[in-house]
Amino acid sequence: MRLMQGTRLVWGGLLVAAPGVALEVVTGRPGTPSQEWVLRVLGTRHLLQGGLDLARPTRGLLRYGAAVDLLHAATCAGAVALSPAWRRVALLDGAGAVGLAAGGLFRARRPAPGAP
Repeated sequence: MRLMQGTRLVWGGLLVAAPGVALEVVTGRPGTPSQEWVLRVLGTRHLLQGGLDLARPTRGLLRYGAAVDLLHAATCAGAVALSPAWRRVALLDGAGAVGLAAGGLFRARRPAPGAP
């Protein structure tokens, strides 16, 4: 399951370091400064969450992280419903958030190493 944290860290790093590139690859058009700022904030969240998941993967932390991912997916669902211009991006991002949440919840169910 370290692949998921690694993927989150790489994705977060890309969003922080090159949000315009990420937007242009997904949308086919350059992003605005405000859109790039939002992606940097989201990227920072991914970096923090991925780092915490690697350093201290307690059940509570994994569940909390999954809740944050599901909240993010819910905002993406709103964008799908209300913003046709951003529908494709929101679908991709929301699907990724649901996948990360599912992975976190799966890991939270597993007993800690060394537990009976």
